[in-house]
Amino acid sequence: MAFDLDMKKFWEINEKCKNLKGDIIRVPVSIHLDGDWICEYLKLDNAKYYSDFEYQQENRLRCSEITEKELAYTIKPDVDFGVIMDSSIYGGTVNYESNATPTLKPVVNDPEEIDALIEKMQKVDILEQGLIPKYLEWREKIKTRYGIDLKYGGGIKGCATMMGQICGITNFLTWIITNPDEIHRLIGCWLETSKRYLKIMREVTGFPEDHRGFAFASDVAGMLSPDLYREFIMEAEKELYDTFAPNPEDTRFYHADYHMLHLLDSLREIGVNAVNIDPYIEPKQIMEKMPGVIIHGQIPPTKVLLYGTPEEVYECAKRDIEQAGQSKQLVLCTAGSINPGTSFENLKAMCRAAEDFGYIY
Repeated sequence: MAFDLDMKKFWEINEKCKNLKGDIIRVPVSIHLDGDWICEYLKLDNAKYYSDFEYQQENRLRCSEITEKELAYTIKPDVDFGVIMDSSIYGGTVNYESNATPTLKPVVNDPEEIDALIEKMQKVDILEQGLIPKYLEWREKIKTRYGIDLKYGGGIKGCATMMGQICGITNFLTWIITNPDEIHRLIGCWLETSKRYLKIMREVTGFPEDHRGFAFASDVAGMLSPDLYREFIMEAEKELYDTFAPNPEDTRFYHADYHMLHLLDSLREIGVNAVNIDPYIEPKQIMEKMPGVIIHGQIPPTKVLLYGTPEEVYECAKRDIEQAGQSKQLVLCTAGSINPGTSFENLKAMCRAAEDFGYIY
């Protein structure tokens, strides 16, 4: 089956379909090709891409020439540090690898070190911490060179994920059982630090005051039982939603690549109304647990979009559209990030399915 499509026209129509609360004609599609995908496609040195401004921007623009030709998709200049910038403010050393995304060395290696970190974080100048000075420097270069004024503060790594980056995932999942008091205190520190961090980053980057929403990205949350999520994480994440997305019409978005079906009741209770979660479930399962939620998904990024055939991607996208129906609850995309190595043919198949089956409004 041929999946050819006038991609320029497709994205022009797609732009008009993004607001699901509006009068739209088709299910919208979302594609985001991140630094890991770019590095794999161009066979770049990941360490240099994530640490060298000139190298990063040069190759983003070089890759954009290809994606514009293949998909009519533009990759713009941006500051891309992978997934570690938020947690870097706690002091972990950045590990750069030539063939992988950057990681952070845990800053806490024993529960007895937690209180010292809490005391430290109460006093630090956040703008001088971790990757923040580098972010602000690169942001200014992009503004001067390309006229793009980047804003920061619409979301943050979720609590469980940042605990895993601060302590190491194995340590966090162990200490939440063996040292619950210390973890409770560390999460309290995370909450107060996150408020300060977001407020000051919004201020220095000119984040728009009329922005209506807030987002978490927290793959590690799915590793917790419903009871553990409720006891340790739930109220802290709710408080950040209440602070930065306080109105009923505001978007409360949650992203998690891992198993999340067991936590959907909790997410519904804290007001989450948009999700990009769990590649192991289908839209109908999410809609049963969270009526009215906007689903960004639900194509499995590895099993289907990376390793599947274009025909399999097409059928999976058709399934998602049919399950979501005419409720305007679906943004068609992967349930998680687009993996390095994902082909243009499979991305086109997803768009073709939207074109063939998505005109349902």
